[in-house]
Amino acid sequence: MSKKSKILCVILVIIFIAAIISTAIRGLNVSIEYAEGTSIVFDLGKQYDKKDIKQIAKEIWPNESIFVQKVEVYDESVLIKVSQVNDEQLDNLATKINEKYGLELKKEDFTILYNSNNKIRDIVKPYIIPLIIATALIVVYYSIRFKGVKEILEFLLSLVAVEGIIYSIYALAMLPINIITMPIVMIAYGLVTIFVTLKNEIK
Repeated sequence: MSKKSKILCVILVIIFIAAIISTAIRGLNVSIEYAEGTSIVFDLGKQYDKKDIKQIAKEIWPNESIFVQKVEVYDESVLIKVSQVNDEQLDNLATKINEKYGLELKKEDFTILYNSNNKIRDIVKPYIIPLIIATALIVVYYSIRFKGVKEILEFLLSLVAVEGIIYSIYALAMLPINIITMPIVMIAYGLVTIFVTLKNEIK
């Protein structure tokens, strides 16, 4: 291993340790769709643009993170998730929705759901088995194609390094873990696999 590689490894290890300490002290930042909060569900009876609903919600909850989702088959029902809701805010929401869509909703027409905080492991869990299977298959391929332990170790260490960097960025910068986090992890996994495999093929 060259001197530059050793220095890079030391820097990565320091970053990883800092990320772990940060997680132990502050935890990870979970976005509103996964965090504890309150969901307001109601039917518009017509199709709508999520941007319009989010804009209305922002006027009522200006200082909060807001998650808006279409529900049901015909995309005519709305789910708005915020951290907390009171009667005045529900009245304001009904008024603004009625003005926008020509309806006669009342706060009693809203279904209120109280959501508990999703654990990080529940977000990651659906991806664990596919990643283990994919990694095992790649290791088998490497053992047949390259017939060496060095290439397998390089692949595994590259995976650990890249995924560790992604985790460290989220932990240290307190970026919100949301619906695109795991797809980012999967894309990084694929890119590392392609890069390391091409590198070994060229050798």
